[in-house]
Amino acid sequence: MKHTNYSHRQIRRKDAIRAAVAGVLLLAAVAAGFLGIKSWEHQQYDIPVSAEATLETAAQQRKHVTYNGVDYVQREGLQTWLLMGIDESGEAVGTESYIGGGQADLQMLLVIDHINKTWQILQLNRDSMVEVPVLGVTGKVIGTEFEQLTLAHSYGDGKKKSCQNTVTTVSNLFDGQKIDGYMALNMDAVAILNDMVGGVPVEITSDFSAVDPSLQEGTVVTLQGDQALTFVRTRKDVDDQTNLSRMARQRQYLAALQKQMEKQDADFAVRAYDAVFDYMVTDMGSKTVTEIGQYMKKYTELDLLTIDGESKVEDGYIAYYLDEDSLQQTMLTLFYETSDS
Repeated sequence: MKHTNYSHRQIRRKDAIRAAVAGVLLLAAVAAGFLGIKSWEHQQYDIPVSAEATLETAAQQRKHVTYNGVDYVQREGLQTWLLMGIDESGEAVGTESYIGGGQADLQMLLVIDHINKTWQILQLNRDSMVEVPVLGVTGKVIGTEFEQLTLAHSYGDGKKKSCQNTVTTVSNLFDGQKIDGYMALNMDAVAILNDMVGGVPVEITSDFSAVDPSLQEGTVVTLQGDQALTFVRTRKDVDDQTNLSRMARQRQYLAALQKQMEKQDADFAVRAYDAVFDYMVTDMGSKTVTEIGQYMKKYTELDLLTIDGESKVEDGYIAYYLDEDSLQQTMLTLFYETSDS
């Protein structure tokens, strides 16, 4: 369904500039959501994201854990957001079924630390084997299945329920860690925004000959249209065909996309937002995404994280078994500090 009555939307130039870097997080698509849209119909979803509000509510009971003989406590002043790329074409129209929401092939967890003034991204492997809540015909959780993380989004309506099921899955993976909001966007938006920035130049370091001969290994290609989607999405007949290799290409693409976005004028935010609006599902209002962008501009970016593991082929599918030590260390790095600090 097309959106209407949005002539009142406005973007302030400084907000668009501040939020531009944040827009690179979820391939090309989430860019529009973080480009500083100042006013749109989902204002009711705005969540206070100010550092002051976060610190004021941090007095809630903090969890304590002991790992390798060291005591840790949950850090204060954190906010966490889940960003998803959905393996569905077309607009985000959803479904009336309790299953069929499409798979979340790209998942990134953004953690903003208002005390230390840093932000960090955790890129999750969609093949990670985790406990996924399963929905029944009434749309309620009836149990869990140990299966790929990407399948969490397939349960539900393809919109709010599917996103919330994925949020729950990721939260449970980190012992119930709170996730403040989500943004998901269908895959077609990659090509749309890729072309809006004039294409994205990348060095082709993989053999794509079986998929797209125009992506010749050893050359620099300015990706156009569906080439961009091929580059960030394909794993069959490319490299070792694992999601780990695809995740590396996604990071390469993000870095190149950011450079292209920095060349755009402030009005690009309006154009990009309008172009991908119908492909997006989020519970984050414009004020929220603008403030997130502002903090990401002001705060220090820390190294992107991934969780180690082992890929195995099971029943024709790749299962990525998370290394428990790496999982624990990642959780402690993102959400905890030593209790004596």
